[in-house]
Amino acid sequence: MSRSPRLGGRMDMPQYSPSPPFDMEEFRDHHAINHRTLERRRQMTESGYFSSRRNAFSMPPFLPPGCEPDEECESYHNTDEIVRRTNLFVQHINALISPLAHYSQLQPKMCNDGRFPVEFNTPRTVEEIRTMDPSSLDRILRAYNLPTDLRSLRMTSNDIVGARMANKAKLCTLFDFLGAVQLAEKVGGGGNATVPSILARSMSL
Repeated sequence: MSRSPRLGGRMDMPQYSPSPPFDMEEFRDHHAINHRTLERRRQMTESGYFSSRRNAFSMPPFLPPGCEPDEECESYHNTDEIVRRTNLFVQHINALISPLAHYSQLQPKMCNDGRFPVEFNTPRTVEEIRTMDPSSLDRILRAYNLPTDLRSLRMTSNDIVGARMANKAKLCTLFDFLGAVQLAEKVGGGGNATVPSILARSMSL
């Protein structure tokens, strides 16, 4: 006859690890591109999960091990790590876009505050970015703290260029920052025309 477990005795409770806000398996496999991951992060952003004020975040829907609801877990009071991982994931996706694929979708990176630029808060096709009006393109670059000058074409503000050439320089800067280096090289007319990819990536990671 089996005995009932003694009341009051200590029972080892199973330990559960919290689920991350996105699927790391998708992140590890560069070829298994699943845009639902990015969509989930955008939904979290639009719902106010990430605040633009770094010290005014509500606790996430999961708690890290060892954290009680009333504890302050400093690592969850800023978005730096989520922004870094998201942007790295986006970069790998955009790097696969061929210069000939005019209707492939470019994925937006997060800004430093965990939000997306207003004009680029959803994926846009390459053609949409190419034909975007200059003022919208400028606002996207400023949201990412990127230059809006001619340095991506190895030119300076003293060089006299037309509006088309100035727009090309801005597209080179944006494409390279997003990780779409093939597009940046195509727009710039070759690999030597764009800013070094390492420099652009270091501005976001």
